[in-house]
Amino acid sequence: MTPTMPDPATLRGRLDELAAKHGVPGATAGVRLGDHTEVVATGVTRLGTEVPVTPDTVFLIASITKVWTATLVMQLVDEGRVDVDAPVTDYLDPPLRLTDQKVAETVTVGQLLCHTGGFYGDATEPGFRGDDAVQRTVAGYGGLAQLHPPGTLFSYSNAGYNILGRLVECVTSSTWDEALEARLLEPLGLTDTATLPERIMTHPHVVGHEPAGPDTLTLRPVTSWLDPRGSGPCGGTLATSARDLLGFAALHLRDGLAPDGTWLLEAASAAAMREPRIVQPDPSMSPRWGWGWAVERVDAPRVVEHGGNTCGQESQLTVVPEHDLAVCVLTNGDAQGLLREQFVSGVLADLVGISQPRLPEPVDDPVDVAPFVGAYRRSEEIQIEVTESDGGLHAAFTTSGEIAERVPSFTSPLTYAGGTTFRMTLPPMTKPIAATFVHEDEATGPATHLAIGLRVAPRV
Repeated sequence: MTPTMPDPATLRGRLDELAAKHGVPGATAGVRLGDHTEVVATGVTRLGTEVPVTPDTVFLIASITKVWTATLVMQLVDEGRVDVDAPVTDYLDPPLRLTDQKVAETVTVGQLLCHTGGFYGDATEPGFRGDDAVQRTVAGYGGLAQLHPPGTLFSYSNAGYNILGRLVECVTSSTWDEALEARLLEPLGLTDTATLPERIMTHPHVVGHEPAGPDTLTLRPVTSWLDPRGSGPCGGTLATSARDLLGFAALHLRDGLAPDGTWLLEAASAAAMREPRIVQPDPSMSPRWGWGWAVERVDAPRVVEHGGNTCGQESQLTVVPEHDLAVCVLTNGDAQGLLREQFVSGVLADLVGISQPRLPEPVDDPVDVAPFVGAYRRSEEIQIEVTESDGGLHAAFTTSGEIAERVPSFTSPLTYAGGTTFRMTLPPMTKPIAATFVHEDEATGPATHLAIGLRVAPRV
């Protein structure tokens, strides 16, 4: 199937329709096919205003930033200054400290690149603002709990990518922000992209929107525009336009070749980032992960992607190198991800005839739930008790601390969906998600972990 660029009016109509259907205040979306790029926009930059979103409006791209940080790391690999198989602490000053100091001394660069470091990855980031923000943030990871041995399971880790950002700082003798600008933004000519608020604010930009409370999907503007500077490498501060984001995607579509004909990344390194490194157990999401990229489709044509969500702004970037195709969506209030999911899936189906992973439907097959019953703990603030009652499983989530302010404790039924996967709903959302029980060593017997939302919680 040879794709052809969709008509801009068709893209705009689809975006308008989905934004209205899902109550998204504003969005941009873009498609890059070969050397041709189309960007469309809809809605307003902030509820209560009439300022329109335009194709040039910038949005936070949140965790899509991890692909940028991984690209910086791979540039250093190309230069012979970093070895992906070496302990990451070899490149850090001061050395890495974790609760399990043996892990701190042995966890490798490659393991962090594909989220298999095994330590808790969602630590609250302090509000540091200076050039030492990433260093000070990483220095606070000494108490992060170990969820599984490094290299054995996938568990999404913002902390791991902040550590990689610190690696970039130490090896380049600069800040992560400076390295990003010198090594990617300037060579790619991305003039609508920045990480520091004083630079972002010179561009037209949106304000994010989040549910007004824990029991409603009604949106209200956020009160903090971006995350602390120390979370930049994992996705807290990078803002860009849809056109610039597709310009970055083009670097990977061209296997590291910049617009001026220089190689910013060796072709072998760009390809290595797309290679499956670890199984991700949630069947509704990308089944494998590489270095930076999630591998949504392993077979030809290979599809890699990354999404993001921070401060009420949500984003998606999907790349199909075989067809020289990239699709992106940037929003300021798509809490359940339905606009992003449906826009991207529609473009992929229309242009290259492929579908995306979906949550399995409920099945009536008999299942022995005994291996799944038990207590699981992701952190001191998130504990999950899985019990059997009324002929089925239920998961009781007990939250505390800062987590409880956003997600109060709740109980959800678990509906069987085949294998070791169940369906559940996180309030106030209406879209079900997967809860998959995992065996660390693929053995039988009681599950060792429960995977929800790309994170694993070990049995306690």
